[in-house]
Amino acid sequence: MEDGKFNQVAKIYEKYRPSYPEEYIKYLIDRCNLNENSTIADIGAGTGIFSKQLLDNGLKVIGVEPNDEMRKVLEEKLKNNKNFTSIKGNDKNTGLGKNTIDLITVAQAFHWFNIEGFRKECIRILKPDGKVCIIWNKLDLTDTIVKEKKEIDYKYTNQYKEINSILQDEKRENLIKNFFKTGNYECKITKNNLIYNKESFIGVNLSKSYSLRKEDKNYNEYVKAFENLFDKYSKNGKILIKNNTYGYLGYI
Repeated sequence: MEDGKFNQVAKIYEKYRPSYPEEYIKYLIDRCNLNENSTIADIGAGTGIFSKQLLDNGLKVIGVEPNDEMRKVLEEKLKNNKNFTSIKGNDKNTGLGKNTIDLITVAQAFHWFNIEGFRKECIRILKPDGKVCIIWNKLDLTDTIVKEKKEIDYKYTNQYKEINSILQDEKRENLIKNFFKTGNYECKITKNNLIYNKESFIGVNLSKSYSLRKEDKNYNEYVKAFENLFDKYSKNGKILIKNNTYGYLGYI
């Protein structure tokens, strides 16, 4: 897991990235028998979007994040929550104690991980009956707006081609299978459509690891392309993007 992927975008990431369905959080709590005594390690916690949702449900969370900019936002946001702890660590070296964790969560970050290294670290830090939850927000690739958004990213950003190849459904499923080697996991898909105004639509598209930064060539054209896309499909100042949350939960 490289700690520099999201340099310069921590604040915009926190402001515009979507959360996860409360329906899935309740499912996770029920399936894992979580309570106020459970300890959850949110690995690759970023700015704490998923961590906060877990904390809001009365759970104890340790956020593990390697990127200093992201972790600074995470710590500032959750500093007053007595159930939260922050650690600088990564997928292969979390800094957590052996057999101390009831549930490991990874939200929107697993594709950056060293799978085998992370698997070994999970085995080390999990309690004997502990589970791992890997979760993604995944846009509906059949949606016209999503298709045109992809065309913009393909046109302006070289890194998008690399990221898109990693996140193809077949490769995503292979990553999961290689991680849960015994096959003892389940997938729950939860509808999570996203509604944006113009500012937030532009913002979320500038929050990606591959997004152009202000100093990059063609940045203004890149932003303008998203503005035009919003204007083309928005109604009453809002645009709806079809999205589902995929959650993989199991033993390793």
